[in-house]
Amino acid sequence: MRAFLLDGYGAIADHVRLAEIADPVPGPEDVLIDIHAASLNPIDFKIVRGDLKRVSKYTLPRTFGFDASGVVLAVGKGVSRFKPGDAVYLRASRETIGTFAEKIALPEKFVALRPAKASHEDAAALPLVGLTTVQGFDRVQARAGQRILIHAGAGGIGTFAIQYAKHLGLHVTTTTSSKNVDFVKSLGADRVIAYDRENYLEQGGDYDIVYDTLGGAFTVDAFKLTRKGGAVISLSGPPDRDFARREGAGLLVRAAVWLMSRKVYAASAASGASYCWFFTEPSGDQLREIARLVDSGAIKPVVDRIFAFAQLPAALTYLEVGRARGKVVLKVR
Repeated sequence: MRAFLLDGYGAIADHVRLAEIADPVPGPEDVLIDIHAASLNPIDFKIVRGDLKRVSKYTLPRTFGFDASGVVLAVGKGVSRFKPGDAVYLRASRETIGTFAEKIALPEKFVALRPAKASHEDAAALPLVGLTTVQGFDRVQARAGQRILIHAGAGGIGTFAIQYAKHLGLHVTTTTSSKNVDFVKSLGADRVIAYDRENYLEQGGDYDIVYDTLGGAFTVDAFKLTRKGGAVISLSGPPDRDFARREGAGLLVRAAVWLMSRKVYAASAASGASYCWFFTEPSGDQLREIARLVDSGAIKPVVDRIFAFAQLPAALTYLEVGRARGKVVLKVR
């Protein structure tokens, strides 16, 4: 089969190449899937750059990519939920990444039936952003009536998070550029702060939750806007201090994590708000719930642009620029 391989860390053009490799062989609990579409996420170009090599050690060259939608080709003898011909979508784990390929074999617990009302391209846009949002909101016990600030509401994560927050009954404020104000309102945002016209830090705060998708200064500044007892969910900030222990990291990595997170924890202590950072985990059960929300009309997949399979390097570069409105998708079939 054809697959894109990562053969080193650095520039996308230098280390992402298309190759012919052997088809994957499913194990007893695995589903073999013919991939029709895959979506891109910021974690993909971060892996290429080597940003995560301290915490996710890969033997190179290897396939990569987390999200996909396709059709089941074969199942292992221990698989009970799927059969050949089923249209499915999935999110691979950190250990099983490889969706920028024509086929993938994954444990059935990572897979769910594709939303009936979604195309393969739309379905592929959902897994990572959906699971990240659902798991993050679960961790901070988001509930109806709370106020949330979602950064970068027009991005891949933001477009899903706005809709999911409204489904839960939260009051949603989001940041975006002025050209996307009407777009994020159409997704359900109650209040929009145009960052190219307004300083969001001067627009009031006291949020129950800040959903930080940007990292850097935005992570520390989030605590200036969060009420005492609230929470900052960060996707791009430093790992929390329990991360190294959970991952079984050595002393040097633990010390590095402590140093990286010291400003965030100082801001957390000063504000009385908690800090939530985590790696998204694959979950077929949660994907089934997301599919139900899509089919009910509560969530609409948002796709910015579809690239041909052979254009993955160009698609990664496009996403890295940071101007995509919604998700960037690769059409494999």
